[in-house]
Amino acid sequence: MRTGLMTAGVMVVVLYTQPIMAQITPELVRERTELEWTLKAEKMREHLLPLMRRHEIDLWIIMSRENAPDPVLELFGGHGITGWYGHRNAYLFYDAGSGSALETTAVGTHLSDHLAPFYEIRTLYGEEGLKPHLREYLVERDPARIAINQSRTISMADGLTAELKDYLLDAMPAGYAERLTTAEPLVVDYASTHTPAEDKVQREASLATYALLQRAMSNEVITPGRTSLMDVHYWITAEWKRRGYEFNFPASLDLQRRGVGSLDDSADPVVEPGDLLHVDFGVRSSGIVTDQQKMAYVLRAGEATPPAGLTHAFDQSTRAAAIIVEEMQVGRTGIEIKRSAESRATAEGIDLLVYSHVQGYWVHDAGMWAIHDWPERYGDHARITLKEGDWVSLEFAVTAPVSEWDDQAVTIMREEDLKVTAADGGEYLSGPQAELWLIR
Repeated sequence: MRTGLMTAGVMVVVLYTQPIMAQITPELVRERTELEWTLKAEKMREHLLPLMRRHEIDLWIIMSRENAPDPVLELFGGHGITGWYGHRNAYLFYDAGSGSALETTAVGTHLSDHLAPFYEIRTLYGEEGLKPHLREYLVERDPARIAINQSRTISMADGLTAELKDYLLDAMPAGYAERLTTAEPLVVDYASTHTPAEDKVQREASLATYALLQRAMSNEVITPGRTSLMDVHYWITAEWKRRGYEFNFPASLDLQRRGVGSLDDSADPVVEPGDLLHVDFGVRSSGIVTDQQKMAYVLRAGEATPPAGLTHAFDQSTRAAAIIVEEMQVGRTGIEIKRSAESRATAEGIDLLVYSHVQGYWVHDAGMWAIHDWPERYGDHARITLKEGDWVSLEFAVTAPVSEWDDQAVTIMREEDLKVTAADGGEYLSGPQAELWLIR
């Protein structure tokens, strides 16, 4: 996957013209929405029960309230397309024992029948409230180990509010509080497990993102001396909406300029010849996200190529990417990957900063982050291990002086979508960017 890069870049345009150029229509929205629920329901039926057994969890309880939905419910039907999250709902995943299938139950209000692929039992309550139903459910099944969404590290495994925890404890029979445990390791492993159908959507979304950013960082969108960074931002925003993608995160842009330094999109500078441009953006397609960063150079009058110093800095970033991928060995922690990659880069004269992370249904997903080991900021993310099949945002920066800019330091910020493989570290899902893109 890391050979024939320019050929791969052409293939993005040629082979993926239809999905990339698709226009937003009711039919397209229906197709992508139904695909999302199918992907998530099939994944749940295939993978959740084995993972619950791996972590010795008998029952996983997800509690949720209107206007404060638990984030992990996105993986289990959400509000059900045309329903809603309900006033106070419980979503229950129970292991009935060897030989039994996963038992899934939703108890609450506003439970749409669109949730049927996720919950075979759907119980609506009225004036009596949720509590008696929860107590009866627990007494009948008597689960020994109950997972709840309370986590110091994983935000999407921390959706249980203080009030809902009090409510749950009050609904439980005596002695049940001692059976509670965090769902964090289950959420990490579940988020890291991807089906072939999910892989296909991720790859197509990555290719579409790459192609969209190629257009954004080109003369199709940018006219030097006239186009500002926010003009590019709004073009990207309009384009992903026009193509029928969902909101992931807003495109951010900045530029570096000789003698000036860095200017970001809050200053909204007009792009000028000689500028080094940077964009950070990703789409969401059928719930699955991408996360990419690209660099482009605006040629000055008489230039056919960027200054040699900028080309050298980008080449160093390409070497740095190879080092990081080589260090992404299954079973290693994020901090191990970060430290070893940065150490190797330093030995080769490359000033490298690594801040890669897993991605999936969230751009900063549950799992390994190759980041600083700062527990007060990142919890234990840096100490979570890399898993085979993880989708990773290969995110990093290389800083180097540019002689043509009076030795001014420039930073090449890169991010590529990657799938982790045990054999060779990783497989690029699109690209990767092989050289600075040029704007004339």
